[in-house]
Amino acid sequence: LGSQIAYQTAYSGFPVSAYDISDELLDSAKNSFERLAALYEQEVDGAAGGPARAALARIHDSSDLAEAVREADLVIESIPEKLDLKRDVYTRLGRLAPEKTIFATNTSMLLPSELAASTGRPERFLAMHFANQIWKHNTAEVMGHDGTDPAVYQAVVDLARQIGMEPIELQTEQRGYILNSMLTPWLDAAEYLLLD
Repeated sequence: LGSQIAYQTAYSGFPVSAYDISDELLDSAKNSFERLAALYEQEVDGAAGGPARAALARIHDSSDLAEAVREADLVIESIPEKLDLKRDVYTRLGRLAPEKTIFATNTSMLLPSELAASTGRPERFLAMHFANQIWKHNTAEVMGHDGTDPAVYQAVVDLARQIGMEPIELQTEQRGYILNSMLTPWLDAAEYLLLD
């Protein structure tokens, strides 16, 4: 999903720094971006004939976290759902990113309040949860916590619209978010039907 978020953001005209922990993984991400460009050309109105390919030129990659976030206005993290791992990454990001940087987690289960303090700037932290295949399912759930600055929250809602997403504004923290809350009962029902 991280590749999808990065590509959609670049497709929407923004410069993007894509970070991963090794050059090998970044090579794999480049292949994902190429596949996404081809997919957009086939499935997204107006993407063929240049726009989908132009997005690729707006993506810079780095395996150096300091370089990747040096000028970042917004960092959207999309790493495994491990609380300690996410906290560690946010501690590092809090030291490396400029003061202006907003941090958004793409977690699908953790609460923003569980991660905010590790950034060193909890007022600039919230969740921005995307659905898979974001070029089709263009929603972004935006969830702050009690300490999120309302101006930061609004800036992320505005950005969601600028990158072609329909923001779903969640005013109170909740586990599972809206999309997962709707999907989980359906998956449970499907599993029950398969077992019967």
